[in-house]
Parts: sequence; C-alpha cells; structure tokens
Amino acid sequence: MANRRLLKKEIARTLSELFSEALFCSLLIPGTDKDKANQIMARVLDTQDDFICRAGEPDVKNDPAAVKAYYKKLKDELRQEVNAIAGEISALNK
Repeated sequence: MANRRLLKKEIARTLSELFSEALFCSLLIPGTDKDKANQIMARVLDTQDDFICRAGEPDVKNDPAAVKAYYKKLKDELRQEVNAIAGEISALNK
C-alpha cells in the first residue's frame, strides 16, 4: 500500500509543478497565448485526475506479475504525458 500512496503523491507533485509552470507563463511572461495556457492547465488537471484514479486500483489484483506490469506501464505512460505537456509549455514561451 505504501508504494501506491507514494506513486499517487509523485503524480500529484509532478503534475502540480507543470500546472504552476503553465500558470507562471500565463501570468508573468508577456506575449504568451493565455487561451493556450488555459488549455494546457486544464489538460494537466485532467491528466492528474486520470492517473491518480488509475494508480488507485489496478485492473488485475490476484496476479503479482500482472500488477507489476500494470504499474510499469502506468509509469511509462505518465512519463510520456509529462514530457508532452512540458513540450507544450515550452512552446508557449516561443
């Protein structure tokens, strides 16, 4: 249970940092497209909700190997999504 709790905290912390970065760009950097920044912030919040829900209950419960594969896939998908959102945030500044 502790690993699941830590994973949820890691998801929340990582995506909160991305949200803060998008908010910072929107409010403090002149020339930033505010509508695009708002869309990115909404995407971050939706992603956070989705991944925290998925981390709470794996699809398979009785097979330890399947549970391990589930969380490995979840972490890989999270990493890809975070990189995609970070790329969009960096594009706001150009």
